[in-house]
Amino acid sequence: MVSPATTRGLRALTVAFALSQFFRTCLAVMAPELQQDLSLSPAGFGALSSCFFFSFALAQVPVGVAFDRYGVGAPTRVLLALGVVSALLFVAAPGGGTAMVAQLGLGLACAPVFMGLMHHASATLPPQRYVAFIGRTNALGMVGALLATAPLGWAVHAVGWRLPIALAALCMLGACVGVWRRVHDHGHADAKAETPAAMVAASARLLALPAMWTLIPLCVAMAAGTAFRNAWGGPYLANVFGLQAGARGMALTVLSLGGFFTALFLPWLVRRASIRRAVLGWSMLSFLAALALAAWPAAGLGPDLALLTLLGTVGMLHPLVMAHGRGLVPPALRGRGLGLLNSFVFLGSALAAWAFGLIAEAGQRHQWAPAASYGAIFGCAAALVLAGLLPYVFSPRPTLVDGRS
Repeated sequence: MVSPATTRGLRALTVAFALSQFFRTCLAVMAPELQQDLSLSPAGFGALSSCFFFSFALAQVPVGVAFDRYGVGAPTRVLLALGVVSALLFVAAPGGGTAMVAQLGLGLACAPVFMGLMHHASATLPPQRYVAFIGRTNALGMVGALLATAPLGWAVHAVGWRLPIALAALCMLGACVGVWRRVHDHGHADAKAETPAAMVAASARLLALPAMWTLIPLCVAMAAGTAFRNAWGGPYLANVFGLQAGARGMALTVLSLGGFFTALFLPWLVRRASIRRAVLGWSMLSFLAALALAAWPAAGLGPDLALLTLLGTVGMLHPLVMAHGRGLVPPALRGRGLGLLNSFVFLGSALAAWAFGLIAEAGQRHQWAPAASYGAIFGCAAALVLAGLLPYVFSPRPTLVDGRS
């Protein structure tokens, strides 16, 4: 049986995860307004959106060390408090430089949440419930992404983008208090016996495991889909189809709903197939969607939005790949193992957001039609998915908590 205290702690982390999804997704729907208010070029917007994911990625291994040594609760509440300050700084930002600093802080604040949820769940839930719980939680987290679509688009159209972000800062304060009150773990005994330097060295040694390198390219490749839900979906819909903020929000709601239902469907698929077959098959579907978008980026709002939604769902493979990787490392290293893989997930998001901005800037400089620029961006996304898919074919059979592989 799961204790009430455990249930309350997992609920607090789930709320924080939904809020993290809001902050990592919100730039997409308000991208044109941000570019205008903060005087950002396409490359500047790409840099702004990448700041969140660079700091998120760089924090993963240190956060994993902290989880193994101190537990999930203390590091998470400290970084969420930083997030409150960073969100308020973003609200007050007069230009791109201040906004980028704020996004760096928000990336640090959101860095521990999903990994902390996975780590805390693995330590407190019966093994047979772990994968199903993470799948459901991944779907619930998409509520935050949904709030960053149509509701945020309507709010931006009505009152601008600063007031909604200020409200999100207040919600982050509530999440910080919830984690402070509900999550009271204390780390792993073996990890506490290590020095911090030895813990970091152990994290680095995980890179020497060949099995990890069959997962790492796919961790990076997830950005081929998440970059559109988190940042570049909004500019694509505005520049190619001429959608205003409210309509962009509605269209991006479709992307988030696609992620929500995919997150619910994937655990069912794993139970009836295997984790490797589920990941391989879904990655192939997303690859084909990216190829179709590269060939027909302006075929029509309906078909291209459907393809973009399918491409975006490659990011929903995140918990399955993390569960696969979790079975490759011993318990005392699991925080660091998850942190290492997670760092590549969000490093990929940062690099993709930046690279897509460079492609858009090059298209603008060479006076390409918007559809041609986004065709090139989708071609880059297809190549990224393929580069992650091929090594995963050789991944070892994972030792999953529910006994499936």
